[in-house]
Amino acid sequence: MTEIKDILKLSINDRIHLVQTIWDSIAVDTEASVISKEHIAILDERLQRHKDQPNDIVSWEELKESVKKIL
Repeated sequence: MTEIKDILKLSINDRIHLVQTIWDSIAVDTEASVISKEHIAILDERLQRHKDQPNDIVSWEELKESVKKIL
């Protein structure tokens, strides 16, 4: 196994390439992963709620403004 101290000795370009390679491998593994039944149920519930009440939404701008008021 490669040690972090050895990775940090690499050039910036080599480290970026390494990170990209690792990220690409994670993306491939993630695409192959199975979504749990619980997550599917949550997504189905949210989709149905949206179909039942399509006008019950908040725009991205409205959401940002409400968060700014809290902060």
